[in-house]
Amino acid sequence: MFAKELVAPLRVGVDNLKGDQRLSDYPDSLFLLRGNLASGKLETLKSSNGPAPAPTGTIDKTIVLKVLKDVMKFDKQLLTAKAGTTIQLIVQNPDFMQHNFVLIKIKSLEKVGADADKLAQDPNGAKLQYVPKVPEVLYATPLINPAGKFTLTIKVPATPGDYPYACTFPGHWRIMNGILRVTK
Repeated sequence: MFAKELVAPLRVGVDNLKGDQRLSDYPDSLFLLRGNLASGKLETLKSSNGPAPAPTGTIDKTIVLKVLKDVMKFDKQLLTAKAGTTIQLIVQNPDFMQHNFVLIKIKSLEKVGADADKLAQDPNGAKLQYVPKVPEVLYATPLINPAGKFTLTIKVPATPGDYPYACTFPGHWRIMNGILRVTK
């Protein structure tokens, strides 16, 4: 359906029509959409909170971070990088639900997490990818769909320290978090 892999999530609706009213005849194990489509609208959700722009240039280190399936945790609790370098972070989501990755300023996890939880009641929360528009957010991916991945290029902060990261889908941040340890 798409010429290349989507980097923004895709919202899908349900159509329960049967017989010759179906859009196509897909095997149930592969595709569950049944019905026809008229005057459709494709809406992709894109992060609009404006975390730092992706740096350009040489990648000093590549890190693969995976969501643990059915556990709501990342596979690594501690990532390390040298101050001022550029890293490429590949976030893979084999889980059944959407997750994101948000890098946060030192000692700001609780504030950003609480702000993310508030987005669950905001009608624009999903459009914001559940990433709060606050200065404590350094970098963020959009929500990554099940079986999806997202590559984020990060200019590591110049100040050494422990920078928390978390999934800010409402409620996830409390257990789905870790530390990016920035060293000299």
